[in-house]
Amino acid sequence: MSKLLQVTIALLIGMIISSTAYAEEFLLGDETKGVTLKANEADLNIRVRLQPRIDYGDIIKSQDGKSYTSDKDFYLRRIRLEMSGALLVKTLKYNLTLTGDKWDKAGNTNEIGVQYAYLEWEMDDAFALISGKEKLPYSRVSLTSSSKQLSIERPVSTEAAKKLFGKTEAYYQPKIAAKGKFLEGVIGYEAAFADGWQNGESIQTGLTVFKASPFYVARVELSPPGWTEPKKSDANLGKGKHLVLGLDYAAQTGIEYKENNYKEDRALAGIDLSGHYEGLTFQLEYNAWNVKFTDPSKKEQTPNGWYAQAGYFIDGPMIEPVIRYEVYDQDSNSSNKKETDTTIGVNWYLKGHSLKWGLNWVHSEYEKSNSNWLANSDKKDVYQLQAQIYF
Repeated sequence: MSKLLQVTIALLIGMIISSTAYAEEFLLGDETKGVTLKANEADLNIRVRLQPRIDYGDIIKSQDGKSYTSDKDFYLRRIRLEMSGALLVKTLKYNLTLTGDKWDKAGNTNEIGVQYAYLEWEMDDAFALISGKEKLPYSRVSLTSSSKQLSIERPVSTEAAKKLFGKTEAYYQPKIAAKGKFLEGVIGYEAAFADGWQNGESIQTGLTVFKASPFYVARVELSPPGWTEPKKSDANLGKGKHLVLGLDYAAQTGIEYKENNYKEDRALAGIDLSGHYEGLTFQLEYNAWNVKFTDPSKKEQTPNGWYAQAGYFIDGPMIEPVIRYEVYDQDSNSSNKKETDTTIGVNWYLKGHSLKWGLNWVHSEYEKSNSNWLANSDKKDVYQLQAQIYF
């Protein structure tokens, strides 16, 4: 076990022991919101998030590459240093978040990167301008902070969709966007422009991007009056209610290659429904995308995926059983490309989302032409145990 993980686990144990005297609703008291420094209308909020993680089960391939075999992996799934607040005036907001994901995970190169770096000018509730690096507005589960996920990992189909419009951190690329809410949150929207795929990036095997049209994406969210959602969360800890229908569309056309005269177009459409009433929470999402080629030797690719998930927060012990079922087709134009994933687990909240544990069992099955299918293994099982320390 690495020294970094040992320190993290020791910190977690120390927090549990030292905080028991302050138990309120949760065993260790209310959630913490970081440290805030103020100067007139400007302020700076600093938060740190750590997610120590253990994976056990069919996580590696056998030496002959024909089957999955059991192993264990201890690492830090997420390291976050978040700095946000108001700049000069309350309506001018900023965010700078540094990340060190999958630290010490097998096969990962440990690096510190920039996840967010943006300015937001909030003129009023109905209109705000954003410039900088932030999430692109598609996929409900991806837009929700990983600190408030129902399951430990997001669905495999939405993770694949996040990689559609760029080579490196495609979902967190610099953008210019407008967003807002009308009618006290009944209608919400965001529309954004970004580079998407750009010059010099390798988009297909043996092909490099020369140039492309701008990438654009738009999302609309609709809620019944009285059922609006102030901030996205998969896990609402037994409080309040919301019901949100989301629709989004993204596209980039005319992506030209350096090596030949052919082009490709990419587009994605998604729909999702999210809701909760006190302890009960649920979420459904479907995404479909396509990649079209002018090269007659290449066949159009049409992946799609959907999932349904639910959880129930039990007051008292502060635990939340969760379940998710997902089907992801890597290309609906080809046969036998599907995978199905069933996740069953439980969350235990010691201090809300500031200190919690999650335990998941993930069972995956693959059809023969799926990229994860192996000659002697068409399924695998993985057990995930993850803590979150967010202060």
